[in-house]
Amino acid sequence: MSIAQSKRKLIAATALFIAVGSLTGAIATGGAATVSYAQQGGDQGGQQGGRIVREGTVTSSQDPLPGHEEHQRATILPLRTDGSIYTGVLTYTATEPVEVVVLNVQNLNATEQSILNATEDGGFGTLLTSRLDNRTSLAITIITPPYGDSPVPSASIPFVANALWLHTLDGTPFAASYAVSAQVVPAETMNSISNATAAVTEEAGGDEGGADGAAATTTTTTDAGDEVDDGDEGADGAANATDTDAEDVDGA
Repeated sequence: MSIAQSKRKLIAATALFIAVGSLTGAIATGGAATVSYAQQGGDQGGQQGGRIVREGTVTSSQDPLPGHEEHQRATILPLRTDGSIYTGVLTYTATEPVEVVVLNVQNLNATEQSILNATEDGGFGTLLTSRLDNRTSLAITIITPPYGDSPVPSASIPFVANALWLHTLDGTPFAASYAVSAQVVPAETMNSISNATAAVTEEAGGDEGGADGAAATTTTTTDAGDEVDDGDEGADGAANATDTDAEDVDGA
């Protein structure tokens, strides 16, 4: 074997080793690698306008979201950040009573984000979210199906999501068998966020305006009374004019 052939085989073997190592690392890190890969525009589970139909069995691992490390989750559909969204139906059975977690990307401008931050102690309350970057968060929806007297935790639910998980808040590991059918469709972001303080001020201003309006009505009523008095005086004037006319007639 020539030296050139030996070098080519060594390079090929090294490349294969690196590729296998990278794949193993991604599988080992689970959801953390999935989120990172999805954010970088990797495989997000089908193209826009396409349909995804999958079935399989999954086991849980640590929740990768900051502050949720004590939870367990199993990814059914990975995170999409390409402006599209999944819409479909999930059917599953699990070894533990799991929650269904729907993750939706929350795109906010600086003003909208500051308003939401300011309302944490205000009238709107606090949304359950996890930050991805300065302008983007994940809104977390946790659904606990009514398992009732079912011998095994099982459910079939519709969803609209940027990502779909099975999950346990108490951190119990679990396995689940599932089938999912979903359409990947484009999604339009439409935020409607107002300032709670401003809204209260406006309402108070409206009340004051109403009070002023009531005062104006009272004033108007008072003026009307004056007009009535003037009218009475006018009536007296009319009577005097009649008397004068009568005297003129007598004089005639």
